[in-house]
Amino acid sequence: MESKYKHRVNWADGMKINKDHFIDFEDSLMQQLMLVNSNFIHQNNFGLLPNPGDSDLPVKLSVSMDGQESVIVVVNKCNAVTLGGYQIIINKDINAYLEQSGHLIKSKFAINNEDSVWYIVLSVNPYSRIPIGYANPNEEPARKPFVVGKYQISLLSEHHINSKEVGLNSIILGKVIIEDNTSTLVEDFIPPCTSIQSHPDLQHTFVEVGAFFNAIELYCTQVIQKIHQKKQANDLAKMVLVLSTDVLAYLRGIISTYRINDKYASPVEMVIKLINLARTIKGSLDIYAGTGKEELLNYLTDWCDVNQGAFENVLNEMISLEYIHTDVNASIEKASSFTVLMNALFKKLNELEYIGKKSDSNIFVKEDVIVEEQVKKRRRFFME
Repeated sequence: MESKYKHRVNWADGMKINKDHFIDFEDSLMQQLMLVNSNFIHQNNFGLLPNPGDSDLPVKLSVSMDGQESVIVVVNKCNAVTLGGYQIIINKDINAYLEQSGHLIKSKFAINNEDSVWYIVLSVNPYSRIPIGYANPNEEPARKPFVVGKYQISLLSEHHINSKEVGLNSIILGKVIIEDNTSTLVEDFIPPCTSIQSHPDLQHTFVEVGAFFNAIELYCTQVIQKIHQKKQANDLAKMVLVLSTDVLAYLRGIISTYRINDKYASPVEMVIKLINLARTIKGSLDIYAGTGKEELLNYLTDWCDVNQGAFENVLNEMISLEYIHTDVNASIEKASSFTVLMNALFKKLNELEYIGKKSDSNIFVKEDVIVEEQVKKRRRFFME
């Protein structure tokens, strides 16, 4: 795609005008709009745009293989903005026009058998004009009345793609697994999104994370109440009190922002709040290094049915999580492991009548609660 600057047209009285002048004028105007857009777009907030009132999937792709072991990719729907501020608009009406003009957004690729994971990348060139629409019979000469930019599909293997960026005018739309002459579109892949509202899976995740925050806030409040009411003064109770107090203070500071602002923000804001929660928990544990941390970790992990190493690994992986905007689901999967474990931990602490050991024995006090197993209706659960 041409990257040279589109200068504004110098209009003058009496100059001879043809269509090229108007095309140059339109190109310069489009470039200015895209430059303005790009000032508000960065690596973590480009991608699919929200489409209020449309409950359908924001991206529709078709992937198939023919008898020559070639992959055929068709893009039927997409409403997005690229990192460079280029807008992509593909819908039912646009597709109908493109089909009528013989320019369906469809490509065929010959693939090698060395790679099994491939990414579907869509690029747009707004300066390449594709005429569409039906000619007005009353106009002379006959012409298609509208134009759209040129779209191009690429299929790149995971070894030949920068997952963080694919270009200013491109966006990753899908992930394909190709094995044994069969192509499978990865259903839980989430393309880069400008907002939580851009994708139904993100909306579902947002609700679950909000429920997780509320549950942990309630558990911490009740744990603190029990420790004070029962005047528990053993070392474990004191450490659990500090942990619960720190977590409660953090949650009270972010829940309102999460509920009101992050609902419409980039997915990275949701992930950041989970990372900060993990950092808060780890920080509360680390202050007891050498003075009871091991005992506290053993006590906590006893209720989670995990060993101390696995518990710390979940915390460390969440804290060091590298958010990849072009594959949001990768971050969500790691966040899911963290939230499930923390929910189980604080729920168990809340169920205990007494934090620590009984004064007359070496037995930990447990209150096991039987929970009926529920049938999963969605592929991702934070509150398991």
